[in-house]
Amino acid sequence: MGTFSKWLIGLILLAFAALIIEFTPWGAKANSVAMGNSVSSALKNNGFGNIATDMVGNVAKLSGDVASASAKETVLSTARNAQCEKCTNRDAGKRWHEVDGSAVKIVNIAKPYTLTGVRTENGGIVLNGYARNEADRLAILADAERLFPGNVSDNKIKIAQGAPDASWNATALTNMAGLAQLDSGEFTMTDWNSVLTGMTSSGDVREGVNASIAGLESSYNGAANIAVPNLAAVNTGEIKSEDICQALFDKLKGDNKISFAYNRAEIRQGPSTSLLNSLASAAMQCSSFHVTIEGHTDADGSEDYNLQLSRRRAEAVLNYLVQNGVDEANISGGGYGESRPIASNDTAAGMAANRRIEFKVTRSK
Repeated sequence: MGTFSKWLIGLILLAFAALIIEFTPWGAKANSVAMGNSVSSALKNNGFGNIATDMVGNVAKLSGDVASASAKETVLSTARNAQCEKCTNRDAGKRWHEVDGSAVKIVNIAKPYTLTGVRTENGGIVLNGYARNEADRLAILADAERLFPGNVSDNKIKIAQGAPDASWNATALTNMAGLAQLDSGEFTMTDWNSVLTGMTSSGDVREGVNASIAGLESSYNGAANIAVPNLAAVNTGEIKSEDICQALFDKLKGDNKISFAYNRAEIRQGPSTSLLNSLASAAMQCSSFHVTIEGHTDADGSEDYNLQLSRRRAEAVLNYLVQNGVDEANISGGGYGESRPIASNDTAAGMAANRRIEFKVTRSK
């Protein structure tokens, strides 16, 4: 046999071996694994890392939850267009695989994931927010019924995916148990953060509730801001939600006024300083954010005089808060005079409403 014939036979044998490898189970399996890795990478790179890929032969079976029909179509399109560079016997741009997306489910995914509980005047609780499934929803309601027997309003806990983890219900229980001990208050859970605010007549009750909130599962950031009449503020935890911090300032201030001496920037003692002490404590709990103090006046007097008075009053509040522990870097003040009324200046009640101090929480500078 000549040399050329030997080379020809060798090439034929190599080609035959390649065909055997390609179409034998171990060759197909190698392509299947490579294709599955390519589909998984494509999904992850497009923000669908929660979608699992299971290769059965050349079929990519997908499973997982998405928030909408359009999101599901994007998942399927991404998987179909995935290219397997490591698959053998594959023409450039040609699909090696098929996609089965029947196990990709469209579910309600809540962002942010929240749960709130408000203590009612008759000692009950009104709940609103999300639970992962019907069993979790019923468990939350059962815990609430035990703590507030016969006085639970589900208004309404909806079923949705997106809970931080399986400790969501346990965090809800701790907050509800704390709320049940207060005379008034509410809690808000937002993703990994929770805050319980309210009032009690007992310093011992506050101490116990603070301890329970501080003992939340480590991945959750819990905070409590509970007022006790005639006692200094003693709070626990850092609040890491801008919205919750703003809500806390709004709730603490409510309809309460920070009163000043007539036509002066001198803060009146009594209720005003008590309120400011609570606000100082809240600002320290919200140390990740910046608090802007805004001074406003009615329209009595000249525009320039009112502007200067509003600025001096905002500065007086800022100085008081700094003197009571608030980091000066996290707080600023400014005045707007009579330029931003919230009521008519034609009545005494309207003018009183316009004379005010407001607090705005924003991302830290």
